[in-house]
Amino acid sequence: MAAPPGEYFSVGSQVSCRTCQEQRLQGELASKARTEKEEKLSQAYAISAGVSLEGQQLFQTIHKTIKDCKWQEKNIVVMEEVVITPPYQVENCKGKEGSALSHVRKIVEKHFRDVESQKILQRSQAQQPQKEATLSS
Repeated sequence: MAAPPGEYFSVGSQVSCRTCQEQRLQGELASKARTEKEEKLSQAYAISAGVSLEGQQLFQTIHKTIKDCKWQEKNIVVMEEVVITPPYQVENCKGKEGSALSHVRKIVEKHFRDVESQKILQRSQAQQPQKEATLSS
């Protein structure tokens, strides 16, 4: 007996049940909403704890790469192995020497290089209109 039309559809070589696809999509959406809520709560915690903007930005950068990242008062704890204390520089990364500490240090180094590059770019863009105005006068 053939399946009623419209209840099943073909995806490549697989035949899928529309209800199953909808349930999977609902689960993905719920997971995404949970993740977004956790991120907002983490950000709110950091603000209420008096964490600097630089610390908050570093946390977000690390969290993009390593999800196992949380606040412990004003400290960033990564993979339960690495603790980054204020002022959140490479030398403030503490933990057992190994790949986790090395990886986190590299992320912190890159974060601050990128921040510095952004500042230089913004300064040069801010100066560009001034140069053009001077040349056109």
